[in-house]
Amino acid sequence: MPIAVTLAGFNLDREALEARLRGTPEAEAGALSPETLSAAYARISRDPRHVSEIRAAARREVDKARRSNRTIIFDMGHASVAEHAVFNLDVSGISRLCVEALEHHRLASYTEKSQRYIRLEEACVLPEEIRISPLAGEYVELSQQLFGAYQALAGRLLEQARRECGPSAPERELRSRANEDARYLLPLCAEAQLGMTVNARTLERMIARLASAERDEERRLARALHEAVRDIAPSVIRYTEPTPYLQQTPGALRAQAARCPIGVETGGAETAEAVRLAAYTMDPDRTVAEALLFESSTGSAEDIRRTVGALSKPDLRGLYREVFCRMQPWDMLPRAFEQVTFTFELVLSAAAFGQLKRHRMATILAQPYQAGLGWTVPVSVRRAGAEAEFAGWMEKSAALSRRIAERSPQAAAYILTNAHRRRVRLGINGRALGHFFRLRCAPEAQWDIRELAGAMLERVRAVFPLGGAFYGGKDCVEELRRTFD
Repeated sequence: MPIAVTLAGFNLDREALEARLRGTPEAEAGALSPETLSAAYARISRDPRHVSEIRAAARREVDKARRSNRTIIFDMGHASVAEHAVFNLDVSGISRLCVEALEHHRLASYTEKSQRYIRLEEACVLPEEIRISPLAGEYVELSQQLFGAYQALAGRLLEQARRECGPSAPERELRSRANEDARYLLPLCAEAQLGMTVNARTLERMIARLASAERDEERRLARALHEAVRDIAPSVIRYTEPTPYLQQTPGALRAQAARCPIGVETGGAETAEAVRLAAYTMDPDRTVAEALLFESSTGSAEDIRRTVGALSKPDLRGLYREVFCRMQPWDMLPRAFEQVTFTFELVLSAAAFGQLKRHRMATILAQPYQAGLGWTVPVSVRRAGAEAEFAGWMEKSAALSRRIAERSPQAAAYILTNAHRRRVRLGINGRALGHFFRLRCAPEAQWDIRELAGAMLERVRAVFPLGGAFYGGKDCVEELRRTFD
């Protein structure tokens, strides 16, 4: 299936829509665009009229509104005005690997068709870099074989789940469990679908970055995204062309790295250390305490620092008790927790990375997938006696990936699988980390990311004993709260 981007919806002025439905003179076609809202809100700061009057004027004079947008957003540099225009887009026909490039952009909302809950039919992307190479035939053959192995393993794991759980277990749940673990055999070239909601400012940057990408698939996605929105909102999206900075900087940095004495991993299943706490704010318990008191008092930061420094451990614990004693699973930690940061080095599967990348209020720096980092084996695969067969597919995938890398390094990951691994540097503040643990340490979290989160939690609690004591899954909030009683 070719790449397809469909404009499913966009925000528009409600009164323009009502006028259109009534057939009144105000109902010109151009008013049914998010541009009139951007233009109206851009004028609020300097126009004495009420905001409703400003919106009405923008609806009546769409061409003038568009000229205003171009001037304010691009000539005057008030780019945030473009954020008032929002689009809903259906995206299909792209690979799982390309999805990661799209979702690299944090300030948007994405919902993907899940490989965990749906057993997929065979559908793979053949990237241009491989299509024109002598390896195209082997690539297509192996991707088909991996899908066949996935279907066979899903059936095998389903039968095993039925035996283990008995006849009373819901069939839908058993199928989901089987699909969840069988998908570790699926290649990263498997086709994906998603719905995306994004504002014009983010979309413009997204298109420019994808247009500058080294992979042909990402450049084609950039064109499809632009074609989907350019007619409905031409005044809020302008700079979509590739730039030398975006095109050339990644390669230049790789060249610099190649001149450094950096080792290369080689190994099989799960050979690298999965979690390392690389850096963190020193004395995070007292740092958060200072931030809590700063927000709750009128003293200077230096006075509060001295006060917190003099607090006994019981008094410091009492301060944290006041934060935690009323919290429910859905409550967010105070912003004071953002004053501390933790940096992790993680080695995780593509399946687990798919969960991690959803936590967008973090700094996620990901290396390419590397066959040398080994692969993650689901426990159910071991219980089913399928580990040797599973490893065989991993090795075939890695071998072809290495051969592709000799011709086109950027295309090498397409034939790797959800089980193959990459190294990630994750920087995250204490508040966002609390939310991460609430979701990923809970029993219903996907097992791979749950194991990773558990290892991260263990390391954080060792250096953040008071604040970290309330980190954990949403199922154990009551239990954690009792530890402060």
